[in-house]
Amino acid sequence: MTIALAPNFTVRYLVKKSLADVKSGDFVATTSTKGTDGKNHSVELRIFPEAMRGLGEGQYAWDLMPDSLMTNATVSGVTGAPQGQTLKVNYKGNESEIIVDPDTPIFGYGTGDASLLKPGAAIFIVALKKPDGSLSTAGVTAEKEGVRPPM
Repeated sequence: MTIALAPNFTVRYLVKKSLADVKSGDFVATTSTKGTDGKNHSVELRIFPEAMRGLGEGQYAWDLMPDSLMTNATVSGVTGAPQGQTLKVNYKGNESEIIVDPDTPIFGYGTGDASLLKPGAAIFIVALKKPDGSLSTAGVTAEKEGVRPPM
């Protein structure tokens, strides 16, 4: 697949974090699936830098695994729960609770450059399909030091 990079494209990479790094007011993205308890459980969580606030805001079907959801939202609180921690988030006038299990991978973002875009490196791209069918993107999240984009 060929994806054109915009002239001003950015490259990001992921940095391992913990739930202790998630603060009220942070804009986050998480993929989740329904647990046996009927609640959404995070399978990966990313803390967006301020420059990415609002990116993809909402909660919608995602293709990471069957019946998964993507939630991009502002954190309104983190509280204890029997299965882990409950992350309360707000997006577009809605509120959701997502369980973050102790083994859920949590990441922040670092700023990279085009040197991370090399054969064999794992990447994640949201691309725009143009009327002629070609694809383009203004941003790439790339693998760095063995940390691969999980989304």
